[in-house]
Amino acid sequence: MTGLRGERAAEVIVRHTDGRETRGSGYLVRAGVVLTAAHVVRLATRVTVRFEADRPAQWSAPARVLWSDARADAALLALDAADPGGEGDADGADGAGGARRSARRVRAARFAAVRERDAGLRSSALGFPFFKRRDDADGLTSYRDSCHARGEIAPLADRREGTLELRVQEPERDPDPDRSPWEGMSGSAVWAHGRIVGVVSLHRREEGLGTLTVSRADRWAAAADEAGREALRAVGVTAALPPAAPRWREPRLLLWSGTGAVLLALTAWFATARLTAQPPLHFRVTGSCDKPGTRLLNASSGFTPGGRYTNEIRSPDGKLFPLGTRQSNIVTDSGSLTWQWTCARTDKPGTYQARVTDETTHRQTGWVPFTVAPYAPYACAFREENGLWYAGLSGTTTLPLPPPTGGTSMDDVAEAQCLLQRLGFDLGQGNVDGWYGERTRQAVVALQQQAGATADGLIGPATWRLLRTRSPQGVG
Repeated sequence: MTGLRGERAAEVIVRHTDGRETRGSGYLVRAGVVLTAAHVVRLATRVTVRFEADRPAQWSAPARVLWSDARADAALLALDAADPGGEGDADGADGAGGARRSARRVRAARFAAVRERDAGLRSSALGFPFFKRRDDADGLTSYRDSCHARGEIAPLADRREGTLELRVQEPERDPDPDRSPWEGMSGSAVWAHGRIVGVVSLHRREEGLGTLTVSRADRWAAAADEAGREALRAVGVTAALPPAAPRWREPRLLLWSGTGAVLLALTAWFATARLTAQPPLHFRVTGSCDKPGTRLLNASSGFTPGGRYTNEIRSPDGKLFPLGTRQSNIVTDSGSLTWQWTCARTDKPGTYQARVTDETTHRQTGWVPFTVAPYAPYACAFREENGLWYAGLSGTTTLPLPPPTGGTSMDDVAEAQCLLQRLGFDLGQGNVDGWYGERTRQAVVALQQQAGATADGLIGPATWRLLRTRSPQGVG
């Protein structure tokens, strides 16, 4: 039995009836037959399948649709390894002969079903998505490199739709918001325990960049007509596929009897368990926020080296911070995190909690607490310089308050509040607290009205100049 092989993953290059050229992915499942997604070859006038692109062993061949089912979104392509001449011939080191010999050396892939149960199924796929598009050194041509997507199938997801949900590491970049970064990954064979369980069919942006929809192989035969079932049987797909399981759990091995068979099964089980055992996740926040600018770090281990992690932070009021978002970053080569937190006056005092998810294995830590202590209150230290008054907290004369993009600097707000107090305006119980609240806005409006300026409650360059140049006697 053979598993995923890089030399058998293919780019499927399609010319459509409207003249467009699109790309998908596929896999050589047996001599002369490539598995892909049905929508990849829909309305195709010409299909070319290319293997080992831009590598010494590159070869390609024209193909025709052998079977396609739009409902299942799966298709089989028959390679034409003969040398018909003209565009689309097999090429590479050996030309068409290389395509024929490569096809004869292929060992048939095997297929499996996915049992619906509460247990993740480790899976992988190899394809050529849009986010892997790169420019050659000459800057004149581009290519798509291979993407080895590894993750886990959630067998109980998407039961109504009859598909599988494959959760993988998010792409390192999202080059075009109008196109899925996974465009071109469709048709990639999805593997679990050395067998194909489906093909990548769809990416829905609303489900995030780390979730792919998979057309499941155990549904193809039931949905196909007689001709389709015959084509599927020829590559080993039937209505009763064996479940995807580790090699040592296959029925023909468990039928062996005697003490030797039992020992062999136990040995295989322990070997599998040892190979799949994962170190426990460890994550702890070090340090405490006792003054603005202090940086909290972390002590961590057990995460997937070079993978990605996502962290959530819950503020003292129980809401995700900031604005309900999750932050993503890369795990170091040693399996530790680059997580850190810079203490700022915008932080509400109290106990925060952080939780980290390893995006490769989908394992998650518990909520880890860290504390933000109340900072010392602001103190106004007035001074006059070149006809301008300063409170010692911020020297800005131009930055707008509140800024149009959010993220108000509390020091700038506190500076404005000190200057408003100097001019005799009442800010209420909060006094100088660094928050641009309603009482602060009302005081700014009053200042603008008394100066004959536009009373919009916003502090721009003109209002900063009023704050820094007017004297208390100038306030009505």
